Amino acid sequence: MQVPLGANGCAYFQFEDLCDRPIGAADYFGLFKKFHTLAVEGVPKFGYHNRTAAYRFVTLVDVMYENKGRLLCTAEAEPIELFENVVTVAEAQKSSPRSSRSQKSDDPDLCVDNELGFAKDRTISRLTELNSREYLEDFEAKWQHPLHAVDNGGDVVLA
Repeated sequence: MQVPLGANGCAYFQFEDLCDRPIGAADYFGLFKKFHTLAVEGVPKFGYHNRTAAYRFVTLVDVMYENKGRLLCTAEAEPIELFENVVTVAEAQKSSPRSSRSQKSDDPDLCVDNELGFAKDRTISRLTELNSREYLEDFEAKWQHPLHAVDNGGDVVLA
């Protein structure tokens, strides 16, 4: 994977370079072995037209969260609004039961996908936490002091 810009543990990408190409979790894990911070430009609202990119974005956020990384991004909307066109089958049936009238008013970009519909809630939660003061302070402490003391039942071990 080519990194357009990278220095001091930080890497910059356009959203399309990370999520509109056939890239998987292993690629994202490899990225976080070298970079603790990703700056991603242009995260769009997700829907039917870009649901594959939405899956990759969900995977990227999962990997970043598991690696305690930091995400800086520009996006078209707040986390909850990024996924407002992604719903589960049950949510779609509840909000728009099928009839001849409702078909005419259906949103053509509505993405009815159970897997992505359930994953979106976890992603929204993680994006919110990644933006919290506590998470960012923990991140800062970790990277300012990479050799930190860990309490191991009374013994202090360097991690």
